Amino acid sequence: MIKIKEYIELLTSEMEVLRDDVNRLETINDHMKDVKISIDLKEIKEVLKEHSKQLEDQREQQERFYNRMESLFKTAGVYPKWAVITFIVAILFSVTSLVYVYHTKVVSERTSDITIEKRTP
Repeated sequence: MIKIKEYIELLTSEMEVLRDDVNRLETINDHMKDVKISIDLKEIKEVLKEHSKQLEDQREQQERFYNRMESLFKTAGVYPKWAVITFIVAILFSVTSLVYVYHTKVVSERTSDITIEKRTP
């Protein structure tokens, strides 16, 4: 019986502590409802402004590069197709002529080394 009394007293004290804790939590919850939260965007705005400035600088740099390349292409000496084809044909003709001359020279040297013997019957 004594043990049961002790258990009851212990349970009663624990229940009182729990009730106090619940009451404290309720007051904290009520205070939390009244608290208004605001987000500080000053740092984010500064970072975004800096990033926007960097993007604008990058765009301007790309625009300058594009304009420079465009002016270089306009002033570059681009040859017409017929001139390029004529040049290639002339080179091929020259190479073919050189190969032919070399080949005839080699054949001519081989034939000059051959002696023709005449047979008399």
